[in-house]
Amino acid sequence: MLVQAIPLFQDAHILRRNMLEALSDHTFLLPECQYRGYADGILAGCELTTTRDTIILNQGVLLYEKKLYLVKEPMSIAYHPANDLTILKLRFSDEMRDINFIYREMELFFSGQEKRQRGELELCRFTLQEGARLRCEYQDFEDRDTIYDTLNRVYVPYAAAGQSTLSSDITKSFAREMLKIPSITDFDALFCMQILGQDQPVGREALVAYLWRKGVKELPGHSNHDIYREMVKILQKAAGGGQPEEKKQRKEWRVIVE
Repeated sequence: MLVQAIPLFQDAHILRRNMLEALSDHTFLLPECQYRGYADGILAGCELTTTRDTIILNQGVLLYEKKLYLVKEPMSIAYHPANDLTILKLRFSDEMRDINFIYREMELFFSGQEKRQRGELELCRFTLQEGARLRCEYQDFEDRDTIYDTLNRVYVPYAAAGQSTLSSDITKSFAREMLKIPSITDFDALFCMQILGQDQPVGREALVAYLWRKGVKELPGHSNHDIYREMVKILQKAAGGGQPEEKKQRKEWRVIVE
């Protein structure tokens, strides 16, 4: 027989071991059961903001190796122009134990390696030019993949069933821009309204199925970036923009000599 006990904490009651065990079950076991089968990534929050010289990782929840990790307080790291690809990652230490706790340490660091190593989770990437300021706001959907002086979060894994996926912020941006186009099909409109109607990120399987229905039969690697670039093409085609233009690799500076 299975018994579920909810501890009652009241004045003058003795705090017993079985009460703490019941509290532990509700605090840790229930959420981990809820997200069983999910791939590693950001589960909630963890937004990034920038100052003149600092990137700030705000509060949120991460899923790593089937365990939930809470970012209780903002974490920050100083950045500087490098004119080269810089990837901000979060590093998880190996699991450690003492007499009272099982724990991991988490720290922010910069890397030039795109391939994810064990114990790492990408948070953003950018290439910052000398004299420029790193921005974390976007003009439109396509602007999220701007190479220079912009936080790019397209590659960041968000926790989802089966495989990690794009953030809901990215997919909702796509949906909002698509719904502004009068000529989109009912299929597109329904898909976009479903995106806007849910809080959780859209699963990778659903995104790939949508692309397939839109004529994208093959994706080079099924990566976040592959999916995102195809969504850019769909948005441009729906808006009458034709084939997407190549992104400018560097800001153009023009000098006029009289």
